[in-house]
Amino acid sequence: MSENINKNNKASKETTTKYNRKNVDKIKRLLLAAFVIMFAVPVLLCIYLMIKLSSLERKIDELGLKSAVEASSETASLEATVDMHDDDLTAYDSLEKHQNQNEALASAYAIKASETDAYEVDTDISDTEAADIETKDEESSENRISKSEAQKQQLNGKKVYLTFDDGPSIYTDEILDILEANGVKATFFVVHYDNEDLWPAYQRIVDDGHTLAMHSYTHIYNEIYADEDSFKKDIDDIHDFLYDLTGYDCKYYRFPGGSSNHVSSVDMQLCMKYLDEKGIVYFDWNALSGDADGGYHSAEELESNILRYVRSNEGDSVVLMHDLSDRHSMVEALQDLIDTLKAEGYEICPIDENTPLIQHVEYDPELIGED
Repeated sequence: MSENINKNNKASKETTTKYNRKNVDKIKRLLLAAFVIMFAVPVLLCIYLMIKLSSLERKIDELGLKSAVEASSETASLEATVDMHDDDLTAYDSLEKHQNQNEALASAYAIKASETDAYEVDTDISDTEAADIETKDEESSENRISKSEAQKQQLNGKKVYLTFDDGPSIYTDEILDILEANGVKATFFVVHYDNEDLWPAYQRIVDDGHTLAMHSYTHIYNEIYADEDSFKKDIDDIHDFLYDLTGYDCKYYRFPGGSSNHVSSVDMQLCMKYLDEKGIVYFDWNALSGDADGGYHSAEELESNILRYVRSNEGDSVVLMHDLSDRHSMVEALQDLIDTLKAEGYEICPIDENTPLIQHVEYDPELIGED
């Protein structure tokens, strides 16, 4: 009996031991799983994130290199454009000297106009019309201002001369199409190009009734203004090139950099003397778009620049724009500019013998010993 009890106790202990051992193993597995969850997973996650970060850094480096290359290319292009058109930068400085004066004149004109609207409407008004003007005082202020502005727009009478330098370009035909669609004539101060694909544009300017004018043969300052003979040769070369190509005898000229430029090695009075001897008239400008100053300008900004000058000028305006293959904004602005000028009563004309001279520096024979 006792032996059976001992056997049972021993069997019971073995069962308990096995059970306890199973529990211990189960606990170990749970602890191992907890360890994996608490430590192994974060480690693996960190490794994954490090791999992704390394990949992103490589992409950033590639983008940075690409951006640097593009920036370098844009800088080179910009420098080339500035080198080619730095006459405009010099010219802008000259025109800016007159800006404060123009703005002062604009303010004075606005004040004077507001005081004399009734008389500007029509200098030949009848008694009945005069009575109508007097009764306008009974209208609201808003209506009076609206009618006054409309009357001034209709009776503006001032002329605007749109001029394009440095062409022809790949956009010249587009410019000419816009001008033709609006019945507007302009002036093109052109240079010589070896690219014969551009040559038909010279002829179309003439055929469409615009003024074909000269801006230089080479457009290279060091060559044009090296000495008096170099200047004369450049004038003769561009004149003869245009005459041989189109049969048109050009009589109008615009100095590269304007007549007030500071880059010429030749006395500008001597240059003016030669033009006078050849019967050539030179024109500068008193309004400009800023389309070739080295930076990008939207069509809206270019139009605003031009209108600011035109509205502040006391008389007619000669507008400096450019016909360049690397700038399309001025072309985009042209239609709205024409619409606005017409709506405000300006007459748009090409330069001809009746155009008032706009010159930053006038020719004075006495300055070079002429009688």
